[in-house]
Amino acid sequence: MKCFITCGFIFFLFFTGTAQCYAQNSTAKTDITSGKILQKHKKSKLVDNMQRFALKDNLVSKLLRSLMVFDNRKTAPDTTKPSEMKYENFECRRIRKVEIIVLGPFGYDVALKYGHEIERLRRFGDQIHYNTRNWIIYDKLLFKKGDAIDALKISESERLIRQSPYIVDDKIFVDPIPGSKDSVDVLVVVQDVFEFTGAASANPTVPNGNLSITDINFLGLGQATTNQISYAPQYAQRYEYNGIYNVPEIANTYVSAQVHYNTLNYNKNYGLILSRPFFSTTTHWAGGLDIEHYHTAFSFLLPNDSSPVSGLHNYDSRDFWVGYAFPLNENPLYRFKKSQLILSARVNNINYTSQYSFPASINQLYPNETFILGAIGFTRRDYYKDHYIFAFGKTEDIPLGYLFTVNSGPDFQQFKQRWYSGFKGSYGWNNSSLGYMYLSLEEGGFINSKQVEQGVINTEFFYFTNLIPLGQWQWRQYLLNEYTLGYNRMPGEFLTINGNSGLQRFYSPSLTGTQRWSDNFEADFFSPWHPLGFEMVLVAFIDDALIGNHNVTVLQSHLYQGYGAGIRFKNEHFIFNTLQLSFHYFPNAALVKANAWNISSSGSTSFQFQDFQFAEPYMAAFR
Repeated sequence: MKCFITCGFIFFLFFTGTAQCYAQNSTAKTDITSGKILQKHKKSKLVDNMQRFALKDNLVSKLLRSLMVFDNRKTAPDTTKPSEMKYENFECRRIRKVEIIVLGPFGYDVALKYGHEIERLRRFGDQIHYNTRNWIIYDKLLFKKGDAIDALKISESERLIRQSPYIVDDKIFVDPIPGSKDSVDVLVVVQDVFEFTGAASANPTVPNGNLSITDINFLGLGQATTNQISYAPQYAQRYEYNGIYNVPEIANTYVSAQVHYNTLNYNKNYGLILSRPFFSTTTHWAGGLDIEHYHTAFSFLLPNDSSPVSGLHNYDSRDFWVGYAFPLNENPLYRFKKSQLILSARVNNINYTSQYSFPASINQLYPNETFILGAIGFTRRDYYKDHYIFAFGKTEDIPLGYLFTVNSGPDFQQFKQRWYSGFKGSYGWNNSSLGYMYLSLEEGGFINSKQVEQGVINTEFFYFTNLIPLGQWQWRQYLLNEYTLGYNRMPGEFLTINGNSGLQRFYSPSLTGTQRWSDNFEADFFSPWHPLGFEMVLVAFIDDALIGNHNVTVLQSHLYQGYGAGIRFKNEHFIFNTLQLSFHYFPNAALVKANAWNISSSGSTSFQFQDFQFAEPYMAAFR
């Protein structure tokens, strides 16, 4: 019998479903029964009765308060405006002091500077949690004491802190100083995520087992450790291990560092990654270094030989890139600071330290290679804030703007030389009545002997509506359309419509091609109830996909469909994944001998934002 034990103090869930609580002031008094925890809004009769009963002073009412959160989700009226506009009136005033407050994971609200203490039981989680050190947050700020207020730097600092995996949410307050017309105080309020999670499983009848432990905020230093170990004595390699140590920022430089080591199924990989992205429109320099060593097992049949050949490839990978951003307008007003012209270069080298005497057709699969890419890009980035898009209540930063890039350079392989060229254009905008839209077009391929090989064209359109009231519920709709065309691809390179590539939870190993069209529609209904502190979302989705090749285009191919519904849970104060139970039906599955029904007990939406942040030069993806 195989059992699964989810660590991370699951029992603590029963104490984290708080009513609306507030940030903790050192002099605040506990007030858990006040009617102030319920905002005045129109309620259904059932919810209204439950709320009134929950305020009574008896054991059952206290239990109800511990298990349910009654919340009226109201989005700020100016969420469709650029995030920095709220700081515009403070431009050029001097910062007298910067104060940082780090709140524990449970029972607080970053929107309020000070508030009430939480109940003692609920405070237990905060007591076993290491709060992020104040200087870690201070190092993320793009401003300091004595600087003049720059609305863009204030807003970008708030966004960058919120991007940290160990932060639930944050907010920056700019307060005028009474009697002063040229100075302000800045207060940064941050709320942590509960940093621990883990899992374990065992099957004593085989026997085998595995254990994993993750801490994304080690000792409050913002550093992450992941350790996973598996044991299977029936195999020659009894133990498998994966370990990662990540430092997201080194000394206010926005340089991250990661070391990792893993061994899995006779494969081994270890390496070091250093990275500094164009994290803000105020950034000029960016770059990265990735050094890896691999031991990779192989097994294949040689021509005219019935016995498989197997062995272990040893090779090293060195990947380096650097870029510089030129601001296109030096106007001091923040709204003119966001356009950049960026130049970058990248060198990727792969060197096999052990090669075998195989036929040329086999050796070409494992060539020594040096790939040099240069890129030029033009980008503009804005962000506005909203809630209940991909996350479950915390503030989300929605990217607006555009990005145009051209990538080109030589590829020096051991057995041939060729030239890569590619481009991408993308644009994202928001309409206050309709919602958010994103559109992109990408093409790339290698030129070899005046012919294009491994070519690909990608298009994407993504749309979601505004949050729509539906009684006590709220709902939002999403639509994603993607098209991929591959031409002159190498043998073994193909597309599928499995999972996030087309139809959610669908799987068919035989249905492959070089062209794909897919549509994914989803409707999310956000519940007013929060059982055990979890946000609850009802989801319904409709997927369709077409797949073709050079003989049969997508317009001539069969339309495959998927329909489903489910329920999704997430507590943003914990780091473990979204929990989802969903049912899927595929009416055309019998055509490819796939399962027509699928019941899934995990997973989340495949939608995500496409930012307009310029990265290292790259090849257009075919997947």
